Amino acid sequence: MAASCFTHPIDLIKVHLQTSQTRTGALQATRRIVHEMGIFGLYNGLSAALLRQGTYTMTRFAVYDIAKDYMRHADGSHLNGGEIALATLLSGAAGGIVGNPAEILNVRMQNDQSLPPYMRRNYKSAVHGLVAMVRDEGVRSLAIGLAPSLVRATLATASQFVSYDTFKEWLLNAGYPDSVSVHFAASFAAGLVATTVCSPADVIKSRTMAALRSQQSSVAGVRIRPPSLWHTCWSIYRSEGLRAFFKGWLPSYARLCPQLVITFIIYERLRKSYFAQYN
Repeated sequence: MAASCFTHPIDLIKVHLQTSQTRTGALQATRRIVHEMGIFGLYNGLSAALLRQGTYTMTRFAVYDIAKDYMRHADGSHLNGGEIALATLLSGAAGGIVGNPAEILNVRMQNDQSLPPYMRRNYKSAVHGLVAMVRDEGVRSLAIGLAPSLVRATLATASQFVSYDTFKEWLLNAGYPDSVSVHFAASFAAGLVATTVCSPADVIKSRTMAALRSQQSSVAGVRIRPPSLWHTCWSIYRSEGLRAFFKGWLPSYARLCPQLVITFIIYERLRKSYFAQYN
């Protein structure tokens, strides 16, 4: 959550770029937000981002550690690739399911100010947004974009955790002590891998969750069904090209890198002090 407070403005700019169907730069998007909403406009949706961290991120870390402990070898040898893949798959899926409602709110609240005034949802907070979603769109609205969210969560968990563990082990095997500098370097490199791997799924997720209507909504009595995952992919590729799947890559990395550095350093400190009491 501390990392989210620090990186939220960058995340907001990333969502604006991903949901835009025109070529807009990060600086241009930032200037427009500050001009229209003031400097605090960069923190729109912070409550949803904190809720997301409290559900999605904590679930991923907890399930990943539980799965690794459950599959730990009696002889103390390292887990093989298949076992690590299974742990990341389980933790990513669990985090994606638990954190999906907060993910929807996060995208919608960040993207709201880019919409015309008459189309804005104007959620006042994460709690207000949850109540409004269920009231106006039904309980099923909490599962909007679940498919791309699960794909993105699984890819994010695999690319972040596995690459972090891999880079960390390389550094330790090279003779570097298990210190903050090693954790910093490993998480920095993991951010580069994770941003590239997750970018296409992140763009699709943002576009799906920013949609104005859910499956339960209708306009003028006509029920609206959102396009399928594959239709969304094809539509983006056909109208904007392959590069569209990497929109917002730079702000994504600028957000994820310090977030991973802060998160993994805090995690390692907790693992060595607090969590060690229960092993």
